[in-house]
Amino acid sequence: MAGVKQFDRGEVLDRAMALFWKRGYEATSISDLVAATGINRGSIYATFGDKKGLFLAVLDHYGEKIAKPLMAELADPDPRRAIERMFDSIIRRTNDPRFPRGCLNTNTSLECPGSGDEITRKIADGFGRQESAIYRVLHRAQAEGSLPSTLDLRALARFFMAVAQGLNVVNKAVADPGVLQDIARVAMTIWGAAAGKRPRSSRFRGRSPGQQR
Repeated sequence: MAGVKQFDRGEVLDRAMALFWKRGYEATSISDLVAATGINRGSIYATFGDKKGLFLAVLDHYGEKIAKPLMAELADPDPRRAIERMFDSIIRRTNDPRFPRGCLNTNTSLECPGSGDEITRKIADGFGRQESAIYRVLHRAQAEGSLPSTLDLRALARFFMAVAQGLNVVNKAVADPGVLQDIARVAMTIWGAAAGKRPRSSRFRGRSPGQQR
């Protein structure tokens, strides 16, 4: 098509992802995207349809580049450690200066709640995939006997998914990784309680009661 600039799709999605992640969907204009990606309006419209189409492509790109490695942590053969590694991965990312605060999916769910459109459905699908992946880890633990057969695994999976998303929300306002480590450490005590065992040492180091932030 005449006037459409050739470009590296992955690079454009990286730059658009960083902008949407930092500024939010509504606050990001087509002009902002042109400036950030280095491609013209014609290329954006011809390739993605409009801003929403580009954002949907960015959400898919985010899923592959950011969310997929996070979910890979759940493959650890020790189910409890798998959950801990998922939380640890979130905390490491939130402390990485290469990335904006929070999580693109979580930020978007807070910015555009309950609209029922394609963006909201895609975000909800992502949360559902995370819940299902955690559920499979818990089911494995139950099959191995480390969690009781009477435990409501779906409810526990939803709890751990909510903690994961909560870490992202807190990071939007608080840059201290120690705060997130405290949240994750306390969340993991639920595992011990569910298993009917005394709490074991966690990979998340908490502060002493008298330590000031």
